[in-house]
Amino acid sequence: MLVCVLFTPGNPVVSVPAHCALNKLFGSRLLVDADRRRPYETPERGAPGHCAAVILVQTQDEVQQALQVANTEGLRYVLSAGRTGLVEAQRPQGEIVLSLERLRRVLGFELADGRRCDLDTADIDAASVRLLTWWTALGQPDLSGSTITAEAGLAVDALNQVLGAVGRMFPMEMGSTASASIGACVANASAGANAVCYGTAAHMATAARGYWGDASATGPWAAPQWVAPAADRLAIDSMRLPADWGLVGSQGVFGVITEVSLRTQAIPRAREGVLLAVSGMPQAMDILNHARVVFGADIEEFEFLSRSAVQLVLRRKGADLRLPFDPIPTSPYLVLLQVRQETADDTLAERLYDFCSGIVGLADPDIGYAPLPVLKKLRHSITEASNLETRALGAGRLSFDTATPLLRFGAYLQDLAEALREMRPDLQLIDFGHAGVGGAHLHLIGGAGRPLAEDAAELTRRVIDITLQAGGTFSAEHGVGPKWALEVLARTPRAQLQEWAARKRRHDPALVLQARSFGFDRLLAA
Repeated sequence: MLVCVLFTPGNPVVSVPAHCALNKLFGSRLLVDADRRRPYETPERGAPGHCAAVILVQTQDEVQQALQVANTEGLRYVLSAGRTGLVEAQRPQGEIVLSLERLRRVLGFELADGRRCDLDTADIDAASVRLLTWWTALGQPDLSGSTITAEAGLAVDALNQVLGAVGRMFPMEMGSTASASIGACVANASAGANAVCYGTAAHMATAARGYWGDASATGPWAAPQWVAPAADRLAIDSMRLPADWGLVGSQGVFGVITEVSLRTQAIPRAREGVLLAVSGMPQAMDILNHARVVFGADIEEFEFLSRSAVQLVLRRKGADLRLPFDPIPTSPYLVLLQVRQETADDTLAERLYDFCSGIVGLADPDIGYAPLPVLKKLRHSITEASNLETRALGAGRLSFDTATPLLRFGAYLQDLAEALREMRPDLQLIDFGHAGVGGAHLHLIGGAGRPLAEDAAELTRRVIDITLQAGGTFSAEHGVGPKWALEVLARTPRAQLQEWAARKRRHDPALVLQARSFGFDRLLAA
């Protein structure tokens, strides 16, 4: 017998025999067998959850139908697509998993003048060929201002394979783009490594469509086009939930994005990157300010890697990596500066070297040149190395995704490191991330023989307090999810909580979607 889950606000979850509505709708795509459910119960990181069933929707209409059943029968869903999230939003705790992974059709490509190529296929190779053929037949018109529309479950890399056929891209750069879905990126306002240039995924979306939690259709929704904020303002902040963005940036708590149109960008004719050894993050931020004067909007990335992060990667992944320095600098931080150029000449590398050695005044031993894939591999190996270290030591890890205004970013990291060192000298602080937008990923790894759990609450409080004192946010680009629900409820002004609660009641009165994210189950029960 199929078992579903009934929730009532303020009461525990109870299992009840299900009517046959979901079974009639989805048949074999309603997964109830334990072995078939297990992949959806096991997140990329952290402890497994448990779900009553998994729904594999294949069309956007089926999302609406699943929501209608949930509203009628008192069911709750957690959303799942690429399952790469870091805030436990995709980990079920008794809910039904609503998986969007099969919503991966590329729907169409549109020029700025309105001419459109209808694609409507999940075959990525076929979509690439069809798009190139169409563009060529038109005489290869200018693609500036073009957009591409696809279903929400399509992976970032798959989308870029299609766009690459005509020299365009969706410029999200993360370690998880092979799996991360475009819908989730837009819903979370994901930043990635090159947000300093292109903004977040929310700012790249021109139209997001889908359904509110009450199953009513909604859209199109969009965020404003990216404009870099002033240095004393936050550039990325998952705590915003702007009402006028609708589904965009809403993290699935009010509704589900099923289809999204995205601005495309030209793949640069030339790119160059360099690793720079710096004396601290204040110096790094000075370099960014100088780079803005010289390269302007052509700065694609400005990433930072702490010495502890680099040492960890070399210790755990050293056989696969090589730093472009001899000897390896002992500086506390490295920064990865990547710039682009729209012309195909070979002057960019020379301009970048002149900037580093002349304007910034770095000595040659502190300037590390290597092909961009080598530099990217170092940057994207940190999390895997951290996973290996955590398992080897067995003392646990706390992970944070913070952001502060650029004006305070360098001092913030210094203050944080000093406070954590004073509290737990045995702690490894692995810090890295998007310095160009003030974003930091923080991994706190416990030392062997001393479990991190004994100080986890105090360490969490300390990190969040220092972040907020610096004008920052403890939820930068990965969302809030259930992970930070209690902190949100404790630290958010009452008026803001009431506004969120009113929107939840308006769009998802039955608490069908992501009820534990942001603590909505507790907030509305109270």
